[in-house]
Amino acid sequence: MSKKDEHKSKAAEEEELDDRDEDEDEDEDEDEEEAAPAKAADRGRHARGHAPSHGQKAPAAPPAEEADATWWLPHAVLGVLLLVGLAGFFGFFNKTPLVRFAAPVAPTEDHHDHKSHAATPATPATTPQLPARPPTPQPPREVFGAKHLLVMYNGSRRAPPTIQRTKEEAKARATEAMKKAKADPSKFAEFVKEYSDEPGAEARGGDLGKFPKGAMVPEFQEGLEKIKVGEVSEIVETPFGFHVILRTQ
Repeated sequence: MSKKDEHKSKAAEEEELDDRDEDEDEDEDEDEEEAAPAKAADRGRHARGHAPSHGQKAPAAPPAEEADATWWLPHAVLGVLLLVGLAGFFGFFNKTPLVRFAAPVAPTEDHHDHKSHAATPATPATTPQLPARPPTPQPPREVFGAKHLLVMYNGSRRAPPTIQRTKEEAKARATEAMKKAKADPSKFAEFVKEYSDEPGAEARGGDLGKFPKGAMVPEFQEGLEKIKVGEVSEIVETPFGFHVILRTQ
């Protein structure tokens, strides 16, 4: 072989080696291009795992254990029971407070006994009728009759404004009338006209008519019972003034 041929063969081998190197470089470039996205994704996941990028939210914390939604139920039941107990204690379930402490509890009736009682009709209890008692006759009240003259004074009950005499003066005037009446009871009507201050006494002669015991004031009744029919009393003082009484019945 000549030197020229050897030189051509070496050049051909070098070109073949260059082609092989270029093919291997192209294969490596393609492999790197295919692996680049995967590496970038791995780097992004690694970066997100350590620190959030600008504008992105931090990963949410794991949810805490949810609270029990029925925690209030036992407290509510306890409160209701307490209110019911207080209401029962103060008697809100009865018509009158605290009656249940004093009222006896009725025994429960057996169902079979109730049927047996229902089967036998109840006979109405007959209460014997007692004869009505006749009303007790009241004793008749004692009846009195009297005439009187009254001498009033300033301040006595029902005294008109024209009466200006004092109590002592009224007593002295009544004593004078009493002495005249005792001396001659038949002229009692004349003494009434002369001494009595009672309105209307002159027209009727001081006659009070008939009246039951207790109809007059106690002082008058007491002075009347001290004398007999036809007698004249001593001076009798009442809130109305001084009286002189002639008993007629």
